[in-house]
Amino acid sequence: MSTNRQDSIERSPIPLVRDLDWHPYRIPLPASFTSAHEELATRQGFILTLQTSTGIIGFGECAPLPKFSGGTIEDAQTSFPLITPLIQGRSLASALELIYQHGATLPTSVICALETALLDALGQHYQCSLATLLALPSLTEAPTPALLQSAQARLRERVATNTVVGSQSIASTVTLALQAITNGYSCIKLKVGQDIEQAQALVMAVRCTLGPEPHLRLDANEAWDFEQARTMLTACEPYAIQYVEQPLHRTDLAGMAALRHVTSIPIAADEVLSDLTSARRVLEAQAADILVIKPQLAGGLCSSREIIRAATAAGLQCVITSTIESGIGLASSLHLAAASPEIQLECGLATLPMLADDLIQETLPIQQGFLTVPTAPGLGVHLDRVAQ
Repeated sequence: MSTNRQDSIERSPIPLVRDLDWHPYRIPLPASFTSAHEELATRQGFILTLQTSTGIIGFGECAPLPKFSGGTIEDAQTSFPLITPLIQGRSLASALELIYQHGATLPTSVICALETALLDALGQHYQCSLATLLALPSLTEAPTPALLQSAQARLRERVATNTVVGSQSIASTVTLALQAITNGYSCIKLKVGQDIEQAQALVMAVRCTLGPEPHLRLDANEAWDFEQARTMLTACEPYAIQYVEQPLHRTDLAGMAALRHVTSIPIAADEVLSDLTSARRVLEAQAADILVIKPQLAGGLCSSREIIRAATAAGLQCVITSTIESGIGLASSLHLAAASPEIQLECGLATLPMLADDLIQETLPIQQGFLTVPTAPGLGVHLDRVAQ
């Protein structure tokens, strides 16, 4: 950042929120995605467009998954008209503070969308990426050139990702897993259902076909009871499973904690995480080895950063994943991963190819299993209004 540009930014006040619009979208999944929760054929949500007093446009995405958390489409539709008059006329920093103050009364997916739009605009104002903002010690104070440089130096340029194979037949799963390895992925997550005999056969077939090198994860989506989980994981121990996501119901923290003592396969908490408070309950119960964080469902980007810090302090690892949202939401999660050096495992962010359209002008290509983080100011991506 040039000195002249930074001096100009420091002299100009933080822009005010002028208006907020939200537009629904409904994107088909060309190949429906099956998990233990549901068969997902379309993805619905809202794209937020925030306009400032200086002409900056910030984008955010609200993409709830009602079977997880984050509210519903109807909840979001009700929330936007209520929050808009409260943030109009406020500075971007002041509007952020207000959103965080109302965190307990807003659906987490709405918080994530509003926060992303505000940070996108703020990044454009300071001429830095959204990831740079997330790496700052404070979002509500104007950063100095030294702070911006220090934050930017800590960012990663690329983020390693895993690919996901839905719950399907053994033959099709093996084919898709082989294709993923050919495309450069080194980590595959298998969706496994309630039938543990079929799940065991699936895991064995994939591991025997791929060999020992690729990382292999399982995602049960709360499908098992304790005995089913113990049986399944005991059978899968020879297959070098990186971890298993949410093997038991989200309310069964005691069962999750007990399961950790009867298997060598690490246990990851997913559906149970809905905010920082829920993450702390998981940590206190010692119910997981890994936390799977979806910013849409965890209350946004800063809440996700707080969860990561709490988990790291407790000795746990974290993974950031999408909720199969469009390119706006995916880009925000990618910036979060770039600003989180604590995260060393592959992130579940390779989901845009699952959608018929990503709704953005730019491309976020996956090369050899890695996503490159946009470096342009703010989100670094823009809404494709023609696609909408």
